Amino acid sequence: VCGGCRKQVQHRCMDARHLQKAVLRALADRLAAASDFKFRRSAFSAEEPKVTMLATDSAGSVAFDLAVNCASPLHNAALIAECGRLDARARALILLVRRWARDRAICHAVKGHLSPYCWTLLAIYFLQVGEEGGDKVLPPLCGFAASSGLAADAEPDEAGRSAGIRREEPSSQGAKSVGALFRDFIAFYAGRFDARGEAVSVRSGRRAAPSPRLPLHVIAESRRSREVAPSIEDPFEPTRNLAVGVSALGLARWREELARATALLHRGGEEASLAELLEP
Repeated sequence: VCGGCRKQVQHRCMDARHLQKAVLRALADRLAAASDFKFRRSAFSAEEPKVTMLATDSAGSVAFDLAVNCASPLHNAALIAECGRLDARARALILLVRRWARDRAICHAVKGHLSPYCWTLLAIYFLQVGEEGGDKVLPPLCGFAASSGLAADAEPDEAGRSAGIRREEPSSQGAKSVGALFRDFIAFYAGRFDARGEAVSVRSGRRAAPSPRLPLHVIAESRRSREVAPSIEDPFEPTRNLAVGVSALGLARWREELARATALLHRGGEEASLAELLEP
């Protein structure tokens, strides 16, 4: 592509992004002007800009994110809903993981952490790959009847075809509770997950190295120290690494919180306190 054409493309993309932010600001201002809505925070520098608002009434307040022309909220909602149809425990685990990450302050993407959508994918991937030699709670993306149609190619990948997984076939409701699955989730990412050599791929639903098409995110902690952040593939856009915004602090906090949860769960055994795990 010639230099002039490249500049024109960049200019169009920049104009579209400025328009996206301008519309978002206008909507947020209109809502904030109403008595039932309050501004909480903004994330205009994020890859998908958003504003968090509070809807208030006499009973209390509810936080919600406001975005314009962003696909991730749709994908996130579709995956969570379909996980609930496949296995009720899957949806419950996703919500528990997101709550834990939120309360422990490791899910604000603008501050260099993983986004809530990334935590959804982390939970789904864990439920797909399961224990070593154990049952898999969830199938690859091709086994999600509705969500798989949102993918760019909308075709089952080779792994899904070879596994012979039927679309939307609910897993047998295993004996493990949501609490036990959460314990296994923490153990998986604290110990068995290979952040350097493994990609979180809900699309394939199997443990493997990152695809050559997926860009790695290398964090330069100092001039002499570099580290590869976890690779989280967007199941609907496989060339997009959703962890590219993770900072050195975000990576350190990821490890710190996994270590903390591991210690609490080990110390408390079956009686580990959920309140202590979620303590802000």
